[in-house]
Amino acid sequence: MVLFLTGLAAFVGGALVSWGNYLLLRSLMNRNGEKAIAMISPLRTLLSVAYLLILYLIGRRTELNSTVLLLGGALGLTILLTFFTFRITRGGNGERKE
Repeated sequence: MVLFLTGLAAFVGGALVSWGNYLLLRSLMNRNGEKAIAMISPLRTLLSVAYLLILYLIGRRTELNSTVLLLGGALGLTILLTFFTFRITRGGNGERKE
């Protein structure tokens, strides 16, 4: 049960990081158009890597399973990244904005 809750907490944290990345990209795209993607991409990557690094350090300094932490965090980042990428490329109503 502890492993499941640890993985779930890491997943939720990864989902929150992905949501923050999405909000950041969306706000910049509203101001700067599609060129914002190139501007914000390195920052989004750094935020994701920083989150995984934090999970790794938590696993090393506590008795929590590092594998479960990293797996849950990576799944949270990846699954929500896919969802938000689909949402931003299709627009809010399912049609691509030109």
